[in-house]
Amino acid sequence: MTLRRAWLWIAGAVLADVILRLRFLNVPLNVDEAGYSAVTRTWVRGFALYGDVAWVDRPQGLMGLYRMALWFGDEWAIRMLALIAGVGLVLALAVIAWTIGGSRAAVIAAWLMAVIGPAPHIEGFTANGELLGGAVAAVAIAIAFRWSEWPRLWLLLIAGVVAGFAPLVKQSAFDGVLVVGVMVLVVAYRERDWLAGLGRLVVLGIGIAIPWILAIIAAAFSSPGVSGWWYAIYGYRAQTESLFSGDVGFRANLFVNSIPWMVVDAGVLILLGIIGLLALRRERLLFVPLVWLGACSLGFLIGGLYHPHYWVQLLPPFVLFASIGGIWLWENTTPRVGLVVIVIAAAIPFVAALPVYFASSPEVASARSTNDPRVISAITVGNQVAGTTGYDDRIQVLWANAAIYWYADRIPATRYLWYRNIERIPGGRQGVVDAFVGDTPPKVAVGYQPVDALDIDGQIQSVLDQRYTATEVDGQPVWQLNP
Repeated sequence: MTLRRAWLWIAGAVLADVILRLRFLNVPLNVDEAGYSAVTRTWVRGFALYGDVAWVDRPQGLMGLYRMALWFGDEWAIRMLALIAGVGLVLALAVIAWTIGGSRAAVIAAWLMAVIGPAPHIEGFTANGELLGGAVAAVAIAIAFRWSEWPRLWLLLIAGVVAGFAPLVKQSAFDGVLVVGVMVLVVAYRERDWLAGLGRLVVLGIGIAIPWILAIIAAAFSSPGVSGWWYAIYGYRAQTESLFSGDVGFRANLFVNSIPWMVVDAGVLILLGIIGLLALRRERLLFVPLVWLGACSLGFLIGGLYHPHYWVQLLPPFVLFASIGGIWLWENTTPRVGLVVIVIAAAIPFVAALPVYFASSPEVASARSTNDPRVISAITVGNQVAGTTGYDDRIQVLWANAAIYWYADRIPATRYLWYRNIERIPGGRQGVVDAFVGDTPPKVAVGYQPVDALDIDGQIQSVLDQRYTATEVDGQPVWQLNP
């Protein structure tokens, strides 16, 4: 395949990815996207990130990307963020696969990533941390592969900066750091020049350190300080729900429940990837791709809660191995057999997603993808709350639907917007109680879980009965503070 023809095919894959993702531009944000957007908006209003209001268990990089997106618009801008990340993944996979398997492998990788990447049932179209952080890490790896073919220290420095930024977008996106570091060692081994390799590792380390130094400086000059920032992005999850902590049975159940759609979206891809793994083993090119797969798998496992979008982090190495497997079938059977298997790997998730792509409305598309009724409900309830409160009034959701704060455009009465935060963080539940029994209780409270789920001693229910008037909006109880 000629260079020009290969890049035309890759450009076609980019266009396909853009078209598929544009379908979701007007689909309502899911709870996490809306919650991150709400935190970002309170941050823009002057509240310190990781402080008493704008608190989130995600790094500054993710919130910074959301802030940049919200400069340009609202919901559609967040989805454009996902679109840009998707395009970055397609191009990064093309560069990586080209370096390992040639131009045909690059084309296969680009098209597989383009078609499977937006898969709605694993929330591939949303601006989740796995997509955004994974895209940044993949770009860093692509730069490192380019550096291995065209060794320039400045290129390695850039790879380090990009790889270092990825875990500041999503904590589990450390695969870029590991893979780029391994790449440097592999090149040193190939050249039998360990002194040069040591110097390159120093350059790489400087690059990786740059975004982290900036993040630490930013945290140091904020009101929560470095310790508050560190607890939010690492300490909280390490103590609550991760590979090493939390309810094992609960996490196992979440993991099992996430598997069916992964099998639909990536089952044939994985089988094709196994062929690619065996092919790379024969060519002795397995080590670096295997490190990437291992790093992404570890990041997946450490996450702990195993939501469907966790699988997005594993798609890039799956696609890389599958592209090599496709080339092996192409060259060792017949081109037709290879093409058929590749098409099947892309067609199954695409066909499974057709009910979402052809949904009659954005709301139906949301319901068929996220299967979370809170997403649509939050729009109606949030608008109602906005109509009955002032811009500076504070509201509280009992116990959690972070999207309400986004659609109502009101300040949270307490710092935690997600149920697990309130339930697991020491003082989280008591903070909500204090807000209601204090002198300035929330202007509005909205119920999305039973009040007694976390109101152990009934203090909040007592305040709701005495000081609030209850109504119902879209099936959800809404309490308005009496004058």
